[in-house]
Amino acid sequence: MSVAVVVLGGLLIVWSQRKPIADRYVIQALADRGVTARYTIADLGFDRQRLTNVVIGDPKRPDLVADWIEVDTSIGLIGPTVTGLRAGSVRVRGVLTEGKLSLGAIDRLLPPSTGAPFMLPAINLDIADGRMRIEAPEGVIGIKLIGQGRLDNGFAGQMAVIADHLDIADCAIDRLAATWAVRATARQPHLAGPLRARLLVCGKTRVSGAEALLDATLESPLDRWQGKARIAVDRLGHPTAELKQLAGTIDFTGSARRTTGAVDLRTGAFRTDPLAGDSLVLVGRYALGSDGAAMQGQASAKGAALTPAWRKRLADLSATGDGTPIGPLMVKFGRAAVAASQGLTLSADLDLATQTDGSVRVAVARVRAESVSGGQFSLNDGDGVQIDSRGLRVNGLLSMVGGGLPEAAVQLNQAAAGTPITGSALVRPYVAGKARLAFQALDFSAAPGGATRITTRASLSGPIGSGRIDGGRIGIAAYWDGKAGWRINPGCAPVGFDRLAVSGLVLAASRFTLCASGDSLLRAEGNRLSGGGHIAGLRVAGQLSGTPITLAAADARFGVANRDFSIAQFAARLGDSDDGSMLDISSVSGRLAGAGASGSFGGGAGQIAHVPLLMSGSAGDWRFDSGKLVLAGTLNVADADANPRFFPLAANAMAFALEDNQITASAMLVNPETGIRVSDVALAHDLDSGVGHADLSVPGIRFGEAFQPAQLTRFTYGVIADVRGLVSGDGHINWTRDGVTSTGVFRTTNTDLAAGFGPVTGLSGEIRFSDLLNLETAPGQSATIANVNPGVPVLDGLVRYQLLSGSRVAVAGGRWPFAGGSLVLEPSILDFSESHGRRLTFRVEGVDAAQFLQQFDFKNLDATGTFDGLLPMIFDEQGGRIEGGHLTVRETGGTIAYVGEVSQRDVGFWGNMAFQALKSLQYKSLAIEMNGPLAGEMITEVSFAGVNQGAGSKSNFLIRRLQKLPLIFNIRIQAPFRQLIDSAQSYYDPQRLIELHLPDLIREQNESLQRQSGAPPQPGPTAPRTTTPTPTKADNPVQPPASETLP
Repeated sequence: MSVAVVVLGGLLIVWSQRKPIADRYVIQALADRGVTARYTIADLGFDRQRLTNVVIGDPKRPDLVADWIEVDTSIGLIGPTVTGLRAGSVRVRGVLTEGKLSLGAIDRLLPPSTGAPFMLPAINLDIADGRMRIEAPEGVIGIKLIGQGRLDNGFAGQMAVIADHLDIADCAIDRLAATWAVRATARQPHLAGPLRARLLVCGKTRVSGAEALLDATLESPLDRWQGKARIAVDRLGHPTAELKQLAGTIDFTGSARRTTGAVDLRTGAFRTDPLAGDSLVLVGRYALGSDGAAMQGQASAKGAALTPAWRKRLADLSATGDGTPIGPLMVKFGRAAVAASQGLTLSADLDLATQTDGSVRVAVARVRAESVSGGQFSLNDGDGVQIDSRGLRVNGLLSMVGGGLPEAAVQLNQAAAGTPITGSALVRPYVAGKARLAFQALDFSAAPGGATRITTRASLSGPIGSGRIDGGRIGIAAYWDGKAGWRINPGCAPVGFDRLAVSGLVLAASRFTLCASGDSLLRAEGNRLSGGGHIAGLRVAGQLSGTPITLAAADARFGVANRDFSIAQFAARLGDSDDGSMLDISSVSGRLAGAGASGSFGGGAGQIAHVPLLMSGSAGDWRFDSGKLVLAGTLNVADADANPRFFPLAANAMAFALEDNQITASAMLVNPETGIRVSDVALAHDLDSGVGHADLSVPGIRFGEAFQPAQLTRFTYGVIADVRGLVSGDGHINWTRDGVTSTGVFRTTNTDLAAGFGPVTGLSGEIRFSDLLNLETAPGQSATIANVNPGVPVLDGLVRYQLLSGSRVAVAGGRWPFAGGSLVLEPSILDFSESHGRRLTFRVEGVDAAQFLQQFDFKNLDATGTFDGLLPMIFDEQGGRIEGGHLTVRETGGTIAYVGEVSQRDVGFWGNMAFQALKSLQYKSLAIEMNGPLAGEMITEVSFAGVNQGAGSKSNFLIRRLQKLPLIFNIRIQAPFRQLIDSAQSYYDPQRLIELHLPDLIREQNESLQRQSGAPPQPGPTAPRTTTPTPTKADNPVQPPASETLP
């Protein structure tokens, strides 16, 4: 009993001292572990201990602060055991370094690891407000925990995790927050709740409004897990891509060694370059493990479309090749491509894997794209596209069909990554309207470095402007250097077509060779195109508006970079060889600009079919735009006749236009030596119908000192000269396929000129050409002549004529009033086509001798008689001459009388007697024969007979005896024609006759008498010696004998 009392007493003493004992024990334990701590033992019992104001670690920076902590213990056979832990407000600070969490001084209070798997302790935990601050290089993380229950089975609480900003690798997270419901059942903790981040930035990728609704369970010993996360993202953006409303689930099950699960993610609107759409879907399974990661699934998109910028590029294809054979094809393809690029549904099988060494393998197979337009694209068969550390490998059949797109199947073959990709393509002919494009035997090969070769032969048919090409063919060999450069046709390629029609030009089948001018026909490097080609000895044939045509060029070249071209020795022949048109141009150069082209040309020459005009020396500039060809420059125009009717003219300010198969042209024709304006020309021609016309306007050619007709045409040479006057008029030339017609009207008023037969003044008239080009007129053309003077003035004449083909003039006749009668021009044909004489015959009708003498201004003569006769004239390059001209008096004869005064003192006795006897003569016949040039020595023979004294003459025995003789006078005169006037005056004026010859007769008579008597000679009457015409031969007598010697 006493022992019991002692024990009980001891126990009471110990119990009463339990706090100091425990305090000293805790102090010693903390000291042994090097832990600084402050606390107050508020209660110390067998099954519960309560500490208040607990601070562990450096008081200035404590690792743990708690207002109170209670620990429930149980004492058993193996000692005390903690069965419960309660706390009020607890704050813990930790530091995360290199993936390891340190709680500072608390780490030294924790028991060492036993190496056994972690198991949730079987204790009750009741924490009112537990918070931890974790400081890490990535940022500060805050954790809050409240809850109660047995940790291994039955604990329930709330956990919150928050971080204002975290920098993890290349990513930054703003406002990371998680709120999870935590519970434990059968040693399996369970977390459920959202994890949110306001903003996640990784490089150029921004994720905003991200949330993962986690529902996960950890299996004991916490090395396995399962669950799922519902993902939601407001926006995922990148400069080249954007996703909105990403949502879906990711489930998982596994351990740290391997976790697998399913992925089902869907998005709202998305945008990439170049694709955008309504939604994306990724469905599949994945696996994560120590050996890497892998995923197999399907990716798809709905409501997809190319971005507006890419659709515009496709739409712009519609304008490619406008006006060329590929134009309709590109329009169809562009529209189909734009339609197919919208409303797309895309799908593909994905197989992705990563290895621990960082290598990645991506396989894409069964790719398919379908558009609401009906267009379909697919990559099937084979392995599809595979990318791994060895590179890319492609095998499969790539196809395109429907929706107005070309139908093509491309077989892709690659033995292994790193080897060339080879294949062939089958492309069905692509047809749009009347355009058709086909490829034959399209083969290709692409090396690993990207170097690619494509060979094929293309056949093209389609419109060219308003024309068309059929069966155009070219061989194509294209090479890509694997970087940014394409070379097409580095050598020569056969080119040809079955038929080519452009603006009324239809060319028959032709074949030629197109060769690269440099290293390739076409080179593409980035956005830069270069290259060029040439065709040597080009020759094609066909028809132009139904007329045969041939085109040829010695060399034709073009450059791609500057879009320039040149043609050397271009030659065109239109129509039959006999009457066709021709055009030769030494050089043509130009450059394409936009939808048109422009350039220059030189050395042009040509002739329009039936138009007898030759064009040469043309040079100038040309421009082609919107289907219109315009030329401007100069050229020379000449007569195409073997004997040119006019000399070459220069065409200044020449303008030419070709549009809608209509040719228009205009020019001003000038004399090239003087620059004097001759005519304005306006031309129009319809290539379809072959109908055209040219209008010539002659506003007025003024002939004078500066310009003469001989400078315009050779036909006036030797015919007229010294022309002074104005010629005006207009001409019209019309042509069809059947031939050419031309008309014209030209006029002149009061023109003066010098002709071979004498000066002409006051020439007026209008000439109407029925065939202007051949200088032909209808009959009845007329001209009036105020005065023509071949030595005798002839006034107020009228000439009628007609111009005939072959440079001939049909003179219908002419008539002039002349000395009481008429001077009549007989009908005649003048041929100017050859250098020979042209004959004109003038007829003299009823010329009155008295009026004739008045016109000669013979004031002292009076005559009667009526004359008729002919004056045949010949005109050539030497001038005019009379051959066989003759005038005769009519049968009534006539008289010649001197009405002037003369005295014996003037002529002496004998002269006066002779004058008185001869001052009035009466004759029965008189004839004048004339031969010789009008401007040279004219031979005139005058013969008259039946001479008797007329009224007023004196007679005596001697005179009467002489009158009984049959006198015949024959006179020969050789002198310039116009000196005959003076000669005629001398013969018909007795005074002048006596003055000239009687003194010689008297002198000779005196000398004869003196010789008979021996007396010295006596001076007789003298008169001034006057030069008179003499025969060309001294032995030719002036008066040949007309009778025998009479007694």
